Amino acid sequence: MNYKSEMFTMKRSAVAAAMAGFSLTLVAGCGTSKPKPTQSPPVAVTPPPVIHLETNTLTLPSKPTTPPDSSDSMEPNILTWDATSKEYHAQSGEKLAPFSFSFTNVSPRQVVIYDTQTSCDCTVASLPSKPWIIPSGGTGEIGATINLSNRVGVVTNYVIVFTSQGNRRLNVKAILPETK
Repeated sequence: MNYKSEMFTMKRSAVAAAMAGFSLTLVAGCGTSKPKPTQSPPVAVTPPPVIHLETNTLTLPSKPTTPPDSSDSMEPNILTWDATSKEYHAQSGEKLAPFSFSFTNVSPRQVVIYDTQTSCDCTVASLPSKPWIIPSGGTGEIGATINLSNRVGVVTNYVIVFTSQGNRRLNVKAILPETK
């Protein structure tokens, strides 16, 4: 073997080894990389509504100006929920997966629920009014549905509840029967 062909073989081997190492790094990194911790944005806290005794009127606070996000930023001991994740096992032919989340305001002051936002157009959440004022000790229920049309397998989404005391993320999961 001459000098040039030996150099060419060594270069080709080095390139092949580098490509194999790079490929293994990509494959191994996909399943084992840990997500970087994210910092939750500040929560806009809005003062409670004001009742004017002289005129017997109610002035609602303005909606927070903080942009909506999907973080779960509500402190404990504000609203207690029956669950923050729910699962529904759909029957063959069902078009909607219903969910219901019950809560109690355990804080010493009222909480204003401004709105909800869902992670997908196939999921809808409902409030009885906007804004919805929950007095201290008050209870309520937030309903949500997932449209199962043209869906297969498992459908997982979430509902963000925006309140005067932070946001709460509610997870919904519909498990559809296997089609034959």
